[in-house]
Amino acid sequence: LSVSTFSFNAFADTDLESPHTVGLNSGGGGIEYKGKGTDGEGVGVSYLYYNYQFSPSYYLEVGIAGAEDINDWKCTEKSDNNWDCLADYDNKFDLQADHFEYNAVIVALKTDLSLSKRNRLYAKVGAAFYDYRIDLDHTRIADENGTGLFLEAGWEYRWDNGFGLNTSLQHQGAGDLDIDTFNIGISYAF
Repeated sequence: LSVSTFSFNAFADTDLESPHTVGLNSGGGGIEYKGKGTDGEGVGVSYLYYNYQFSPSYYLEVGIAGAEDINDWKCTEKSDNNWDCLADYDNKFDLQADHFEYNAVIVALKTDLSLSKRNRLYAKVGAAFYDYRIDLDHTRIADENGTGLFLEAGWEYRWDNGFGLNTSLQHQGAGDLDIDTFNIGISYAF
């Protein structure tokens, strides 16, 4: 009993200067559906999160992620300064599709490795509670929801005022769909 009391007191005395962090990541990458890539079509991603540091190198994180396809646009000049721009509807995933939308609630565990006072590497693993759809001319072709895998690894720099900058690689697995992106983000620890 005295050993467990000592361990608990040692953990309670750990100095966690800024246990709360909020942040926003944005980036881009590619998507794969049923093993087929999008042949150059990209996806834009945003991820808003909060994490709580419950021990010196471990955090619990919750967040909201969203992604949409990035359409190629073809513009032709009809007359002087009068342009006609249309989205280029390629065959995405060998399907006739022109729109992709993804939303997820993320719950993850984060750990970090301090390289110096301000620099650190970090990794996250967790669950993505997702919902996505693929459309053609506003007609739904695929509409899926469920629980998938969330992975992220990156580098973070934090100033003394609590603001931070990070870059990361992120993977979200959503059943038949995989999203892999490179992200840049900002955060604030308080």
